[in-house]
Amino acid sequence: MTDAYELMERAEGGERGREGAFDREAWARRKRDEREEVFELADKAALRVNADPTARSGYAAVMAALPGHSATNALLVYAQRPGAKQIGDSAYWSQKRARIKKGERGIAILEPGREYVRDDGSIGSFYDVKKVFDVSQTTARERLGRRASPTDVLTALVMRSPVPIEPQEGPVEGSVRYDAAAGAILVERGLGDKRLLDGLLTEQAHAFLADGDPGYDRDAHRPPAALAAAVAAMRLGIPAPEGGIPAPAPPGAEPKEIRNALNGARSASADIAARVEEALSKDRERDAPAR
Repeated sequence: MTDAYELMERAEGGERGREGAFDREAWARRKRDEREEVFELADKAALRVNADPTARSGYAAVMAALPGHSATNALLVYAQRPGAKQIGDSAYWSQKRARIKKGERGIAILEPGREYVRDDGSIGSFYDVKKVFDVSQTTARERLGRRASPTDVLTALVMRSPVPIEPQEGPVEGSVRYDAAAGAILVERGLGDKRLLDGLLTEQAHAFLADGDPGYDRDAHRPPAALAAAVAAMRLGIPAPEGGIPAPAPPGAEPKEIRNALNGARSASADIAARVEEALSKDRERDAPAR
């Protein structure tokens, strides 16, 4: 169905010829300029997140709230609506029986459009700018954030670990450490729950990022693993691991490199949270009283 408001924008933007015909070239120029503006905003946000610890914490909160979105879109949402919790377009909110509040301005994100074949034969996608709104911009009620017991999360991390967890009799560097060569997480005995929980969050992120590579470069992936652990903790409603969130890429990194690191962290955090949430959900089903 044609969006009447889109037609209005086209007409006002000078996309009709003298005889009222749709000016495709004017429309294409407007769309191109719009995309370039949004990509530039994402680049600026990436540089800010890489340089500013406060921005990293704010971005991590957005990534935790919007796990289904790419790092680029999380950057765009953070740049335009830092406290966003739940986003959707006007059709989404209409299905929720909510309306957009008067005067609210949409959040510009990127949506894959039609595909094309690159010179090397790989498949790429054109992107379109899409306007979405946060729940706070609508008449809908905000969802309550997830809250899990740290003890339950620790149990789920142990029971649903992506790689074997092997307690060690002797000391382990960092107390909890993913060993790429062994394909396992090594753990010192006698650790307190908080230290063990923080360690497993971070090291399971390393295990995800390593993807079975015995030559995995741990130092190079330390920042995205730390970010992934923090985001997973936020999503599960438990305190993030101590130590803060390091810059995802080296100083002076280009926006694309930063976004790649952020995407790796997003995927790792989503994997950790999904496994824990599945375990907690099954535990709740098992413990629910029979009807």
